[in-house]
Amino acid sequence: MRRLIITAATLVATTLPALSEAYVMGSGRWTCERARAAFLTDNAADKGQVAGWILGYWSKSSFDQDTGFLDQLQEVGGIKIVDITLAECQKNPNAMLFQVTEAILQNTLKETAGEDTPAAE
Repeated sequence: MRRLIITAATLVATTLPALSEAYVMGSGRWTCERARAAFLTDNAADKGQVAGWILGYWSKSSFDQDTGFLDQLQEVGGIKIVDITLAECQKNPNAMLFQVTEAILQNTLKETAGEDTPAAE
């Protein structure tokens, strides 16, 4: 779990290009600044929309993945995944929520496949 947090930060430093084979809907198209602001309100619907989008993205991505990836998802849990994503959004307020989520996801997939590379300093 600790590696997920550390390596997520190094991967999100650059913004991913828009996906050309998908259309992102809902709060995934929001900037990180907007997503964090919505999540930090007292409005349960706003929080649910942001958290639901993040967890839905991860859920869809878990289909057809190996056991190592699924085990790591279960170990970390949904609350921590949302927390990690929003923490990365704080560092990248102009990035779109789907870009940050995808960067963390790709990093996690590489990590569980044993393809980690040392972080640049």
